[in-house]
Amino acid sequence: MHLRIACSLLVLVVAATATVAAELPDRRAVPAKPATESATRSTLLDLLSQVEQLQTEVRQLRNSVEVQGHELEQIKSRQRALYDDLDKRLREAERRGSAAAPGAAAPVAAAPAAPRVISAAQQQEYDAAFDLMKQGLYDRAVKAFRAFLTKHPDSGLADNAQYWIAEGNYVLRNFKLALEEFTKVLNTPHNPKAPDALLKVGYLHYELGAYDKARKSLGEVQERYPGTSVAKLAAVRLDKMKKEGH
Repeated sequence: MHLRIACSLLVLVVAATATVAAELPDRRAVPAKPATESATRSTLLDLLSQVEQLQTEVRQLRNSVEVQGHELEQIKSRQRALYDDLDKRLREAERRGSAAAPGAAAPVAAAPAAPRVISAAQQQEYDAAFDLMKQGLYDRAVKAFRAFLTKHPDSGLADNAQYWIAEGNYVLRNFKLALEEFTKVLNTPHNPKAPDALLKVGYLHYELGAYDKARKSLGEVQERYPGTSVAKLAAVRLDKMKKEGH
């Protein structure tokens, strides 16, 4: 009897021990948990570091773009100012009318040129085309100046329009076409824009790889207009060609 009771009690103790053991956590898995958390934390920190680095690079790039944009706007502003100054000089030379270009021989017994008028409508069309030029819309400016020449071939602003057609093509790197257009400027008798046009002809021959022609044109600039700004620019380009072995 007592033996039976003892066996029953032993079974109950074993069962209770098994139940408690099942309810208790497995301590053998505990050491792995901190290791996993540490690795995860390390990965997250690494990713955060990369994100911060990328954000820093983005800020630097944004600042660089802003600086470059500001510098570009300053360049455009200076270019517009230069265009304005050049156009004023061209108009002033046009108003002088029959005065020959510097260095050019005066024609013998030449008939006085009839003054060419500039109407308000012509001035408005010319200014609209010139505004496109100053804005850097060179394709549109060239088309507008061509339309002006077609409509007003005898205008007092016709020679100026021809010059800007040539200049627009030069900026657009349409070098062969620009050469043709600047040659038209040179072929106009006593054109006050001849010095600048001849300089650009030299530049264009250089861009097209015709170095002999470039030297010839730039040399003519120095001979015809000594001491002028175009002569100095011609000397700079000739020196560059010499250093390049051309």
